[in-house]
Amino acid sequence: LKSDVNQTQGLKYIFIHMAGQTATNLTSPVHIFNYASELIKENNCTPKPNTYLKNHGEKMKSCKFALASSDGIELTSKHFGDSELFVLGEILDDGTVNITKQIKNEFRNVDETTAHGSTEKRQSIISYLGKDIDFIIAGQMSPNFKKINMKTKVCPIVSEITDIQQLLTHLKSNLDVLQQLKKEKEKNGTPDILRIGNSPV
Repeated sequence: LKSDVNQTQGLKYIFIHMAGQTATNLTSPVHIFNYASELIKENNCTPKPNTYLKNHGEKMKSCKFALASSDGIELTSKHFGDSELFVLGEILDDGTVNITKQIKNEFRNVDETTAHGSTEKRQSIISYLGKDIDFIIAGQMSPNFKKINMKTKVCPIVSEITDIQQLLTHLKSNLDVLQQLKKEKEKNGTPDILRIGNSPV
């Protein structure tokens, strides 16, 4: 176990509930770790550091996104579903931005008989990205963006900012806008598709 803040709180939760004491004198992460380790050995249990955070509603929420790109550096000028890869990440409530991975778009050539707006392609990509994605972002509007906005919980965004690092900085600065859009989506189902220019959202 690492001696960071989350794990410190988690270990406090473990031994406070196991030993029935406030342990106010154990302020050092090292002291907490050592004390909790002894309790764990005595009671033959495994600590779960995030339990404290979950039970107290303190675990940070996030806005999870997928960016359409060809190189991981710039947004693609193509439709979202025609991009070479997707850059996946999240923005936490405190503004921290995490890029989690890049994945190849395995479905860019699905249903080539349909010019644009293929149902099969749309459903395949949304499923491929995962159920936790809140926002998908590309440099161009597409027929499937409109359908995704109408038929799924995902919020499409069209951005004129193509440099991914600049875009992420912009999104971080306007996190309240994303959070509000997410709430509107959950409540109303089909808010307007957000368009990001080179000025603040």
